[in-house]
Amino acid sequence: MFIRMINANEVLPALHLVWEVYVSDVAPLQNPEAVSGFQQFIKYDSIMPRIQNREIVLFGAWEGSELCGVSGVDCRGNILLLYVRKQWQRKGIGRQLMQNMYQFCAQTLVVTRVMMKVFPSAVTAMLHLGMREVAPVQNLGPETFIPMEMMIAPGTMKPQKSRDRVIIIVVIVAVVCAAFIGLLAKMVYDEAKQAFSNPYTYNDVFPSDDYEDDDEEDDLFDEDADETSMTGIDGIPEYEEQNLSFKVKEDSYLYSPDDTKTTYVDFEIYYPQIEGLADPGIEEKVNEELKSCAMESIDRIYDNPNTEIKERVLGEEYPIIADYVQYKVTYLTEDYISVAFEDYSYEGSEYANYVGLRTKNINLKDGTVYEVKDIINLSDQFVKEWLDVMRNEADRDDLLSELDIDEMKKALSGEDTKEGTYLPVFFADEDGLEIGFSFHYTEGDENNSGYGWVTAPFAPDRLQEYQIENNYWELVK
Repeated sequence: MFIRMINANEVLPALHLVWEVYVSDVAPLQNPEAVSGFQQFIKYDSIMPRIQNREIVLFGAWEGSELCGVSGVDCRGNILLLYVRKQWQRKGIGRQLMQNMYQFCAQTLVVTRVMMKVFPSAVTAMLHLGMREVAPVQNLGPETFIPMEMMIAPGTMKPQKSRDRVIIIVVIVAVVCAAFIGLLAKMVYDEAKQAFSNPYTYNDVFPSDDYEDDDEEDDLFDEDADETSMTGIDGIPEYEEQNLSFKVKEDSYLYSPDDTKTTYVDFEIYYPQIEGLADPGIEEKVNEELKSCAMESIDRIYDNPNTEIKERVLGEEYPIIADYVQYKVTYLTEDYISVAFEDYSYEGSEYANYVGLRTKNINLKDGTVYEVKDIINLSDQFVKEWLDVMRNEADRDDLLSELDIDEMKKALSGEDTKEGTYLPVFFADEDGLEIGFSFHYTEGDENNSGYGWVTAPFAPDRLQEYQIENNYWELVK
């Protein structure tokens, strides 16, 4: 089990999980107005802008590739969501999600306490996790809840360093605010009452059976607990040359038709575009390559879907076709750009969702696009060494065990990707080169490793003996 912040392209499945648990465990105990209000609160179009503005942060708990639980907290330290999928309750997942939110509130938000509105039936569970009641039962509008809070121990408040100057300023302001709040400690109760008086500002459900009645509560919020680390493309250490003669700007394709009667369709695609290259023709070619790479899934799942996707749409009660793409320029110089696109797609059903990686490596002087086969001699020796690194990165000794060396070579070269199951990718970054696969296993494939993509990192000198004579290597010196 691991817990981390939820990326933008993972928000929709997280909201699906929240609604699934809410409908099963909470809605039957609520009046229709409360259910309708909560449904509006977690609607993608309503909550996503707040996530993008960092007003709300969501955390997810994963077992392999399965999302088992979701929690959320706002920038004031109000716990908004705490939901664990039915089959994963009573396994300590709620406790771990609470711990991550507590650490986030203490070390990033630097607030003095966390607060939440708790349904009366869940109060016992929250008491076991260290919360305390701060007011009697409240009846505000359609909601009935008990305000609860947990004070944050001063020793855990360790503001983290950030490369972003804006975040540093926010943390400084938060520290000043925290000190001011400390001077007004006698107003805590009134402030809490006011915070809990606005219906639908934040909502919480913690199923009453999702805790273990043991003696571990005192160790729940260990100040030495691991910090949430960056994952996916956010964890790639990018490199950008200084004083470039051109600019890289962000463009997007956003599409969510209002007239769809049966299938939910939603696309949110972001990609970079270059402005100011010396050759306008090359600039147009480069930008088209980048845009086409970002938009690739739309053609496959929407414009020209295969029979499997069509049948899935027809067979689902609530079919969904959606694609969310984020990118990172991992390496940028006057002559070369390397871009990684992380893609989260729904291919007819919320259960047929995939995380994938696509990459583009382009010579900005002549528009040449490079593939793995263009730069690396895919010898047996290289593939064996590459496989060792891949398995080390994935921490799985059986990764790709279903393929032999020749099949891996053909997949890496693009000659035979097993109908798109193994798509070769590579990108340059600050540390060197990463080469790997984006996986797209068919439904029910026993070889599915649970990974969306895995790449093997190589320092530049480690690849010298495998380099194909190509001008690419002049671009990354």
